Amino acid sequence: MEHLFNQIKIIIIIAALLSCNLIFAQDDEFENYAFDDNETQKSPYFALSFGGNTHFLFMNYDEINKKLGIREVSNKLNFSGPIFGWGFNFFSAMSPLVNNARIGINYFSGNQVKEFNNYLPMMDTGGSIYNVNENYYRKLSVSHTGIHFDYAVVPTKSLAILPGLGLKMGSMVLEEYKTLFVDGTPKEWNKQGLINTISLNEKIEYSYIALEPQLNIEYAITGFLMLRAAGSYVLSFENPFYNNAWTINGNNSLSGVPKSVKPQGFSASVGLYLGLFNY
Repeated sequence: MEHLFNQIKIIIIIAALLSCNLIFAQDDEFENYAFDDNETQKSPYFALSFGGNTHFLFMNYDEINKKLGIREVSNKLNFSGPIFGWGFNFFSAMSPLVNNARIGINYFSGNQVKEFNNYLPMMDTGGSIYNVNENYYRKLSVSHTGIHFDYAVVPTKSLAILPGLGLKMGSMVLEEYKTLFVDGTPKEWNKQGLINTISLNEKIEYSYIALEPQLNIEYAITGFLMLRAAGSYVLSFENPFYNNAWTINGNNSLSGVPKSVKPQGFSASVGLYLGLFNY
């Protein structure tokens, strides 16, 4: 988590400095922009906005699903479908320095959780029946912060199509817990976790950088409200700024991880934005 906060601070500082320079450069020509819904031609493209997104990240779970290795319950703990999460995005047009281009920063955090309880009837020495609850819990989390550059094509009033490229830094965390808990036995604060519960856990973390080619389709509902849909493909690589990109249970180095175990794949998002839009 500390790694993620450091990444967010670095990228936000860089983007903020760039954005401030752009905004000051725009001041002299800002009066040339008109935010009139009746105007038929908006040139050059201008947008200054902040908004929230829902995200779906599709990745390969094959090797991750094999890792549990407990045949009886593994099919109940397999990850499938997209990782769902939330994020935000701030961006500003780069005009008049570069017409129809923009720069922005974004953040995404999502996860997928699988849990299964397996109750095993047991008999004590006195012949009494009690249950041992085997609780299995798996969580796969992905989060990243990035900076992106886009170029706007405006085919018609209020509609913009923006191909772009993002550069991101983030982490993927796989957590696995197995807990054996004796049901029906008296529970005491001082004894809980020592007598009635046995827990095994593992936490694997991957620090990565990613390139993200993307395509955004935006519709300005008014001069101050915009709806955006986006599709992209995340290409991730080990973060070269860390000695150990893969770690387990703290800072212990982890080797031999299959190449397919990474937050890589198609991503889609939908968001609503507030700001100033002139196209």
